[in-house]
Amino acid sequence: MPASHLARRFARLAAAACLLATLWAPAAVSAKCAAPPAGGDRWSSADAVFVGTVTSVTSGDRWATVRVEEVWQGPDQPAEVVVRGGPEGDAMTSVDRTYAIGVRYIFAVTVEDGALLDNACSGTTEVDAVSLEAVRPAEIRQPGSATPVSSRGGLDLGWLGGPLAVVVVVGGVLLVTVLLARRREA
Repeated sequence: MPASHLARRFARLAAAACLLATLWAPAAVSAKCAAPPAGGDRWSSADAVFVGTVTSVTSGDRWATVRVEEVWQGPDQPAEVVVRGGPEGDAMTSVDRTYAIGVRYIFAVTVEDGALLDNACSGTTEVDAVSLEAVRPAEIRQPGSATPVSSRGGLDLGWLGGPLAVVVVVGGVLLVTVLLARRREA
């Protein structure tokens, strides 16, 4: 076979190999997400909604350890949770969500067998992207608390705790001082 014929065959094989390599190579895939329900907000279909800050990430930044600040909807959450934005390890899907350390999010997750699952199609949003005060519900809960805390309106007497504690301590010291003075006089 002449050299030019071999070169043409080699070029065809190389082109075919390149074509096959592009088909086998992992590619960035954009997720096709359903639109949120008409008239509903981005969190209405979530099993749990809470605000928290990411403190660490694993599994390609898809699993986030989160310090929970406020629980808006769904089951109570402890002060720290793990949110899974995709599979563990190096496996990937087209709807994986990644997180950044130090960023606050409004998490809108699915709860499955106690695990908090998230993906790129959920309503999870960075707090900086919205006006938190405008979207915060009227009643929120603290992590680990089943008691709602009013976030707006109504009479909030929570600020009285500190001054009341000072009054109790000072009153107790004065009472002990008066009782000791009377005992010495007697």
